[in-house]
Amino acid sequence: MASDTSKPLDDLDLDGATETVECREPADFYAPAARDSVGRFCRRFLDENALTATELLHNNRHQNALSNTATFVAILAQAERALERKGALTPLVNELARLTRERAKDTPPPELTPNSYAATAATLLTKGGFLGRFLLDAALAQHVIAERGFADKAKALLALAEATEDSEALAPIERLLGEIFASDAGTASCAQDSAFAVLIDLIVTLVAVDRPMPDTAPPIFRRLAALMGRSAMPGLRDALTAAFRREMSKPSFFTIASAGDMHGIDAVQREILALSDLSARLRLSEPGANGAYHGGAKTENALQRRTAILVNEDTVPEITKGRNLAQKLRILFILQKMPLSPSAARAVNDYLKSFFDSRDFPGRILDCWKERAEKLKGLAEVQGMVLTSAFSAEDREWIAGQVDDIQNAYLRTQRVLAPLVQAKEDPHPDAVLEIVRLAGEGAFCKGKSRMAVARVLYRQTHRVRFVRGFLLNASSSKERLARAEWLRKSLAVVGVPFLDLANQRVLAVDDEEGPRNFVTSVLRDLGVGHIDTACDGQEALDRLTGPGGGDYNLIICDWMMPKRSGLDVLKRVRAIRADVPFLMVTALATLEAVKHALAHHVSGYIAKPFTPDQLEEKIFLVLAQSGMVE
Repeated sequence: MASDTSKPLDDLDLDGATETVECREPADFYAPAARDSVGRFCRRFLDENALTATELLHNNRHQNALSNTATFVAILAQAERALERKGALTPLVNELARLTRERAKDTPPPELTPNSYAATAATLLTKGGFLGRFLLDAALAQHVIAERGFADKAKALLALAEATEDSEALAPIERLLGEIFASDAGTASCAQDSAFAVLIDLIVTLVAVDRPMPDTAPPIFRRLAALMGRSAMPGLRDALTAAFRREMSKPSFFTIASAGDMHGIDAVQREILALSDLSARLRLSEPGANGAYHGGAKTENALQRRTAILVNEDTVPEITKGRNLAQKLRILFILQKMPLSPSAARAVNDYLKSFFDSRDFPGRILDCWKERAEKLKGLAEVQGMVLTSAFSAEDREWIAGQVDDIQNAYLRTQRVLAPLVQAKEDPHPDAVLEIVRLAGEGAFCKGKSRMAVARVLYRQTHRVRFVRGFLLNASSSKERLARAEWLRKSLAVVGVPFLDLANQRVLAVDDEEGPRNFVTSVLRDLGVGHIDTACDGQEALDRLTGPGGGDYNLIICDWMMPKRSGLDVLKRVRAIRADVPFLMVTALATLEAVKHALAHHVSGYIAKPFTPDQLEEKIFLVLAQSGMVE
């Protein structure tokens, strides 16, 4: 068959649907490609009667009505010429009508209800092959053909689909729903004539499954989202993607110029941002997708056609007009990632590079922000856009290094890190926290800037004054843990490690059960992930020299114990693990005892009796100052 002569060929299908599908037997009309062709070629008749191709192929009355139209005669004549089969299609269509009539008479389609659909579908499909599928399609066609509009048909189909999870029973429903959305009128009916921007968002939400369907969406779209969430429906998703491409070919826009936007620049910018959002949502997220889109090259072409209207060599400077340099860069990097024609892509890339190549770029980019923190964050944002841009790897590296150089020079000239580096004594914790917050907010560029900040923060956040002032001043253990977690995550942004108590392995050694359980309880409340215990010095040594003994991050050991004292354990530990933090617990905190412990490089000691807070403080201080955190 060929195309509907009542429309120009280019208007029939933007996805190449003008391809001829050759049918030599009546059964050929029911194949997927041929059924799609019926839907396209007879689109005007189907839309005028709120019909799908499946309904037409299974209803003799509508077949007769179509065959009597001058349009249909012209379609057959054109198809016969295209296939060089003059006079062959008319008898084939007549035979199709005869078989439709006879099959309906010999095997009347059963009535379908949500409660009976699954069982009825299984019974019809037992007929096997083409006949089973034909009978089920005929039953579905009869079920929906009495409905007046496409939306009512979709509701009737959804009611059946929601009552079954059987894939074979769902397949023909999926097919019919796809035929409804293949129609412009069908889509509009289901969407309750939603505005262009709203309709596009509804369709993309179903296709991309990247966000919840809004509560304000038309009921059919909400039900479709639920159905497609529990059943894989690639055919319906393809139909919706085709509907998206059809809608995007229309002259409608997402935004309109406001009264104060004399040249429409703001409207164009908003339009580009809307297209960028769509482009990002429709990109496949699966590994190996390599930036491909739902619907493949056809979807990319649809986006590219619309973008081409807005972006070219002459319009690129106009698009960013009236913005400061940082805003210009944001818009241009967004443009760069959109589906562009080769000439448009060159125009965007050349315009972008012109900013980075200019001598006054450092001053202009820093002038975009007033406050110091804003300047640092802004530079890091620009570098991030460069590193994720569509520039070549060589260009990305060079431009990102240029931005890093600007920030690194700013750190030096504005003495941002000087209060932490040049102070005669440990800086106040608040001064350290200011830089930590900036680090956690991603304010520092990759490269020399981040390395300089990392060196300073590693040194300062593990000093006693900072740990005591920030962590140990917390009002409760819960708050202390929350602060430690925030600090760890913030420092990790610039590659600085800190205490991760959940990954720590601690050995608690004490010959008395009560104190041993007390230490274990404090460790557990701190969130330590793995705690081992030993009831005397010899058992502790056995653990340390046994399998996994070298994995301990901290040892808390009593001094006075039978078999082996805490000092004996410390000496042995230092012989095999000079770096592991060792906290000595003693009831004899005499000067002589402390000297013995210090001689063997004890990390810290705590005198009995002590409170949970006192023990927690010692643990944090010992861990923070140890080389273990590296």
